[in-house]
Amino acid sequence: MTTAKPLMLETHRNSTDLTHSLFRFPGRFHPPLVTYLLGLHPEAQIVGDPMVGCGTVAVEARARGKSGLYSDIDPLACLLTRAKSRIVDPDWLLDTVKGIIAKAQPFAKVGTEPLEAQKYIADLEGSTKFRAPPHVFHWFEPYVVVNLCKTLQNVAEVNCSSRRKDALLAIFAGLLRRISRADPNTSSGLEVTKVRLEALKNGLTFDMTYELTRKAKLLAKGYRQLRKASQSVDIDVVEYDAKKFSALCAEYDKWPDLIITSPCYIRAIEYWRRHKLEYSWLGLVPTEKLPEMKQRFLGMGEEAPEINELPIYIRKTYGKLCKVGRQRDAKVLSRYFIDSSKWLAEVKTILNRTGGTAYVVVGSNTNHGVILDTPYALQQIANSGGLVTSCFMKYRIKNSYMQYPTKGKRIKVESVLKITTDS
Repeated sequence: MTTAKPLMLETHRNSTDLTHSLFRFPGRFHPPLVTYLLGLHPEAQIVGDPMVGCGTVAVEARARGKSGLYSDIDPLACLLTRAKSRIVDPDWLLDTVKGIIAKAQPFAKVGTEPLEAQKYIADLEGSTKFRAPPHVFHWFEPYVVVNLCKTLQNVAEVNCSSRRKDALLAIFAGLLRRISRADPNTSSGLEVTKVRLEALKNGLTFDMTYELTRKAKLLAKGYRQLRKASQSVDIDVVEYDAKKFSALCAEYDKWPDLIITSPCYIRAIEYWRRHKLEYSWLGLVPTEKLPEMKQRFLGMGEEAPEINELPIYIRKTYGKLCKVGRQRDAKVLSRYFIDSSKWLAEVKTILNRTGGTAYVVVGSNTNHGVILDTPYALQQIANSGGLVTSCFMKYRIKNSYMQYPTKGKRIKVESVLKITTDS
């Protein structure tokens, strides 16, 4: 039984403050934790996060008036981070969304036929970058498809800056899962669950006007809070590979002296699958390239892993997985840590230049009864690469329902590793 206690940092930040609640992003940073870590380094000039997720670090650094360089290989993550951390005039946002809704009237209702929805899809795809996802009627009711097409057509016609367009698309991203047949409450990926089917059978319907208005108000409120919290800062968000982050720093001549990041969990949350709907509807990934997205995430390549390059603890865990017949999972694990050694080397390059500090927030993992202490494994890799690491804190996870597969013991503790280049 763990002795770690839940984080008690709510005095630093309410998790629903600012723009944090725009998009449900499983596995995201706990905002009060990021606020706390930033507060430990008031002297930091530039904050960096090479795996920015939904932008929690960027938003919190923005609230403290700190410039930053952020990246992710997930284009949706980059869109959300840009939209949530770069302020747009809230009155313009609310007025524009109100106009989009008015122009789209009348919205289609339950009973719309797929054939009619196909006509709207053809019009949308013929005049914009936006695309209906494969198997669209598996994921969406026909009337919802019509309303999505109408809304996106109007978004495309708004003449505004790229920053403002990001805000409009982020609102759309925030509501998309909620109005789909896919269960919005699952963490691992994308699926139409029995619970969701039962709700639809019992009369669940989706109100586009309500969802658009609600998300627009939420984002506008967050912008007002950010405007009060800080002055103008320099923020760059780039779709980029964490394993090459120092090259991005050189390209932008922006070297973080404080890095706060969290690597994706090993297959626990399959973002490449979870975000397929957003990738298509928002025109972020061409339909024909959707199958390739999986390969971009840590550990998900096809190359044969070099097991002997890894610390002994990881090699032993690899052997345990093979012993229980999980050879494929063992390869994913080994590739994940080979990739991790590369992004940790990037952290070292940056800290050597700035003399700064990095924090890595990470939980353990479990697979068919084999428990992997991921924080310890990353410490071994970092130490062998010449970095100085320590477990800065541990805390009990309040919501531990993220592991994949879900059978067996659940991981209940997350760790914060502190990394420097000297003791």
